[in-house]
Amino acid sequence: MQYFTRLSALALLTAIGLALPAISRAASPVSPHNTANTIRLEPDHPDSFRHFAPELPKMLARVPPLDPDTGLYVGEIEPGLYFVTDHIYQSAFLVTKDGIVVFDAPPSFAERLRPVIEATAPGVPITHLIMSHGHTDHVGGTIVFADLPDLTVIAADKVAQSLASRQHPNILQPTKTFDDSLDLSIGGVPIALKTTNFHAEDQDVMIYLPDQEFLMAIDTITPGEVPFMNFGATTDVGAYFAMFDTVLAYDFKHFLSGHVSVPGTREDVVIARDYAFDVRNRVQQGMAGFQDRFLQAFTLFDFKNGNLAYRQAIESVRDECAAGLIDTWKDELSAVDVWADSHCEYTVLYYVMH
Repeated sequence: MQYFTRLSALALLTAIGLALPAISRAASPVSPHNTANTIRLEPDHPDSFRHFAPELPKMLARVPPLDPDTGLYVGEIEPGLYFVTDHIYQSAFLVTKDGIVVFDAPPSFAERLRPVIEATAPGVPITHLIMSHGHTDHVGGTIVFADLPDLTVIAADKVAQSLASRQHPNILQPTKTFDDSLDLSIGGVPIALKTTNFHAEDQDVMIYLPDQEFLMAIDTITPGEVPFMNFGATTDVGAYFAMFDTVLAYDFKHFLSGHVSVPGTREDVVIARDYAFDVRNRVQQGMAGFQDRFLQAFTLFDFKNGNLAYRQAIESVRDECAAGLIDTWKDELSAVDVWADSHCEYTVLYYVMH
């Protein structure tokens, strides 16, 4: 960014009649309730973790119990369709008359995934593995299926290219790829795959089972909670906002997003959309006066250290956005005070460039 000179800034301030901010040159005390501060583990520290809200009871009520032997929960969504979770990551598998289709294999529980699949459908061969995208935290355990010589590993073209360049030792290389879309019928069950972009740097895949009204779109939302940092660490905030129209165009009842302990519903996606759009709208409102915020801070700093002034302008929009989000959503979604600052700041940076 090219900053204003002292004279040009003064001229602009004079022209628009902008009043200088009524704040002291001395360092202002940090609010103990600013959730963007570094979280401290000391219980009596002003920025202690104790100041953050607990998970909402209605969210906790949805959490299924883990099996004490496997540390996993296996739930049947529809006949023959199961999801698996360790309360952090999720996978799914479909049992058909011709074999089992596995959707992703997170390394956090991949070693336990294959045994629970085989225990759920003993004697049924695992014939297909479908990758949602190429990120290691969702497919980094696929190596557990390496000994299956007839396994068909399916991924989008760009994901396959990315995996080939990385050669990760725990990720199987795809044996079947596709560009835009791929329609399958495995054991008489239709599966529709469609490439899109909302998270990964190369490509994402929507996995849709129309008969089961099941849609899998990994790293989109977290049912009952606000998304993880930076909207699930998306590489493109604008594409993330646009993703909701794509998702909601599907006719689905069950939604798997790859994280937390529960599968979602259509209502969960709508609520997540409303939250994301609230972030977007609050940031856009704050950005309308962004240049004024910068000039006020730059003037206060005697037109020295433009980087600091720019940071202050970003933080002021972020803090206003986050405070409003926390107040609005604290009784609706868990973890809003944990990640709202991240969502707001990431969106500010997006709109600085767009």
